[in-house]
Amino acid sequence: MKPILAIISALLVTVIPFLVLFDIGLLYHIRIMNLIFLFIIFMIIGGGISTWFSNENRIRYSVYYGLIILLLFGTIQLLNVVNSYYIYLLAPIFAGFAGIIAKNEKDNIKNGLNNISNINYKSFFVNLYKRNKLFLNASILIFLASLIVGSVGPFLSGSFHNFMMNLTLHYFSEIRGDNPTTFAIFLNNSTLAFLYLYIGGIGFGIFSTLQLIQIGLITSFISVQYPYSILFLLPHGIFELSAYVIATAAGFKLLSITISMIRDFIALQDDIPINDQVDEILDVNYLKFKDSLILIVIAIFILFIAAIIEANITVPLAHYILSLISH
Repeated sequence: MKPILAIISALLVTVIPFLVLFDIGLLYHIRIMNLIFLFIIFMIIGGGISTWFSNENRIRYSVYYGLIILLLFGTIQLLNVVNSYYIYLLAPIFAGFAGIIAKNEKDNIKNGLNNISNINYKSFFVNLYKRNKLFLNASILIFLASLIVGSVGPFLSGSFHNFMMNLTLHYFSEIRGDNPTTFAIFLNNSTLAFLYLYIGGIGFGIFSTLQLIQIGLITSFISVQYPYSILFLLPHGIFELSAYVIATAAGFKLLSITISMIRDFIALQDDIPINDQVDEILDVNYLKFKDSLILIVIAIFILFIAAIIEANITVPLAHYILSLISH
């Protein structure tokens, strides 16, 4: 496909659906961060299409797509209602990243689909864990520590107890409605996992760590303070909390990549062509970046399963059990 046709196809596939979802979001008062998350996802899809389907398979076509989005949305100021002008600037960045993935993984994905029955999934996941053991273990330890601290909260009086009560009320008022649907739950949880836990890793892991700690504190605090709340946490909570831990590990991996690339760019040598050094830096760090993507995709897939369970099993079952107890 000619590059211009690939870019036009990407625009049609992403802009129209996003405009529809944006209007629906305004109608049903979907949270701003959820809309930003959807915008980023569509930019990634559009960027991938622009490079994947172009004859030359060049990353620059994804960047061109992102620049068109930047110009289009910046001109009509579609997102002016949320005062998130910076979101336009992210379009070429996320589209460009998608182009890098499409360029490097096109052949691998095609070969994988053709030989999907021959893939050793056990070996794949074992090796994935071994490569990211440090980040996964760190994420698990942080979460477990926050669970322990949060569980003590109900037995304390004073400022810490009040802090936990306010934190819990604010958290649930932000992410839960009265009758959450599967899509609403999945959108909320995926936004949290992708924007705060994964992308938040770039900020020296501070945002990812703080968000995971908050989730752990609230989960244990509310379970001890209000024992019946456990009915609304199980069984989907096992999947959901596991996904948050994995997403945080992906964020830590992203942090390590950021630090590694900064260090490599600082150490550029004058006697070697810059382009060659940059290409080598990108190639070396791409494999790490690929691991972080695999982790966040796994986390989001688990969140999808958790959302189905929560909306269709956990919530109705919890209400049914409570009605039996009340009678």
